[in-house]
Amino acid sequence: MRENLNSSQINTNFKIFATEKKIIVYFFLIVIVIFFMFNSLFYRLYASNIRQIVIQESRSNVKKTVEYTDMIVEGMEYTADVIQNNQLIQQQVDPSQRSSTPSYRINPDIISTLQSIVTNSVKSAASIDLYLNVNNKLYTSDYGVFSYLNAEKRDYFYKLQIQDGRFVLTNKYRQNINFIKDRNYEQITFVRPIYVLSNGTRAGTLAVNFDKYYLNNIIKSDSEAGSMILDGEGNIVASSVPEGKGYPQNIEKEIKKLVTAEKGEGLQKVSNGEYIIVYDTSQYTGWKFVNFVPANTTMKQMAQLRDYILVLFLIMNVITASLFIVLMSGKIYRKLKKLIYAMKEVETGNFGINIEHHEKDEFGYMYTSFNNMVGRIKNLFGELYEQKLLQKDAELKLLQSKINPHFIYNIFDNMNWLIQLERYQELEVLVGSVSDYFKKSLNAGRDFISVADMLEQLKSYVLIQRIRFSNRFTCEFDFDDEIIDMNIPNFMLQPLLENAICHGIEPKAEESHIQVKGVRIEDRVFFTVEDDGVGIDPENIQKIIAFLESTEAESDNYFALANINKRIKLYYGAEYGLTVRSTRGAGTKVTIIIPFKKITENY
Repeated sequence: MRENLNSSQINTNFKIFATEKKIIVYFFLIVIVIFFMFNSLFYRLYASNIRQIVIQESRSNVKKTVEYTDMIVEGMEYTADVIQNNQLIQQQVDPSQRSSTPSYRINPDIISTLQSIVTNSVKSAASIDLYLNVNNKLYTSDYGVFSYLNAEKRDYFYKLQIQDGRFVLTNKYRQNINFIKDRNYEQITFVRPIYVLSNGTRAGTLAVNFDKYYLNNIIKSDSEAGSMILDGEGNIVASSVPEGKGYPQNIEKEIKKLVTAEKGEGLQKVSNGEYIIVYDTSQYTGWKFVNFVPANTTMKQMAQLRDYILVLFLIMNVITASLFIVLMSGKIYRKLKKLIYAMKEVETGNFGINIEHHEKDEFGYMYTSFNNMVGRIKNLFGELYEQKLLQKDAELKLLQSKINPHFIYNIFDNMNWLIQLERYQELEVLVGSVSDYFKKSLNAGRDFISVADMLEQLKSYVLIQRIRFSNRFTCEFDFDDEIIDMNIPNFMLQPLLENAICHGIEPKAEESHIQVKGVRIEDRVFFTVEDDGVGIDPENIQKIIAFLESTEAESDNYFALANINKRIKLYYGAEYGLTVRSTRGAGTKVTIIIPFKKITENY
């Protein structure tokens, strides 16, 4: 008789975590995942745009710096052209135009000319130096005339004259003109040869000096960006790194290693983080201009915006989830509770449960399907249980039938072997032992045998094998008295003893020993067959262990072990079975574990 179930019978305190709470959790998880995906995508796109803006600004700054610096250098070159074409200077370097005017009058005129050019031509020029080969004199716009220069200084000016290119920009000139004590050391020098216009020969060296102040002022920035100017050899000409912005002390050296090409831009990794680096090379001066900005500083505003979005979205999620839970509780959870309660009743074994309903939706379909399912389960349960018992009994019979022929083949093989060797006396003993052995083994058709009868069976089997192997081994039996009357599955230990003899003892030339033991420890019985034979390789041991733990069919290589292990698990359960331990050259130990039973009952 079925028990009808209506909504008034449902326990209102019943909790269904698998529906209500999980739906809430899943809802929050989905919303959070979608939010973080959206937030991550938004952050990446916005970050990419911000970085492109920073790169564009840096590119513009670099371009302006290059143009302004080129303009300064062009001014230096124009100044050099003015000096080159000056009539007074040409008269001094061109023998065909040289006048007889005394040098003490010419020197002041040249100095005055240089000073006038510094004052009127280019504001950025701090000083001009003119070295003439004809008299080995150095004329300066700020310190007059230096005569009688030593050979080292004359050689330095001569080397400056013969360098390739129209001109040379260097910040090392001031270090070599160390005899001018008060001149600023922070200078860049434009150096080029002076030529005799009439014949094109080199007549001296011209150096236009301008202070680094102008370059530092160009690259100086109020923002968090840093700048550098590198000469053609990669040396730092000028650098501007904002103070207090988290830049490491060696930032110029690290970034200098990254700007190896003629131009480039992008995000680069430096020791303390990532930097947006933009650089370009002036085609006029050969200098490289670098602008770099820490990537994290460009994303501060974006990080704040992301945090605001996160807080607002979480608040929105909480409100939405609350409304969702209120609606779902009244519409869906009540129906789910009704179905869960009925399923709980079925779990307790009440197959007479029946859900009364008038639903026409999906829940009505589930209620009807549930009622039909419970009815079918009730009818099939008895049939299924009976089939399982028959299947288990048939499988046990099939497994045991595999062992008997296997052993009989070995018996006849031994008898044939003794007949061929004409060892009839031993054959007589063998036949008697085989007779005794099968009396115990047949066991009147029963699947179980007492430990006492099994012991007699094993002793007969050992006698059979000792005849075959000419007493090359001894066998010791040791069983606890409290298990001697206990019933165990037939043919449980004999195959293990056979394996010990055939695979452990037979390959060994020396005399060997086998020990068979049965010991009770608490509620378990441990049967062990241990030999001191050749043992098993570690690789094969791993294969045997893996095979015993798997559900594969029996392998010909491990037939006996697989057969026994499966029989034990079928009789007693998955927690019992067979284990193998072996050491190559030291022997093998096989252990069977079964539960202890005081009464002599069959399974």
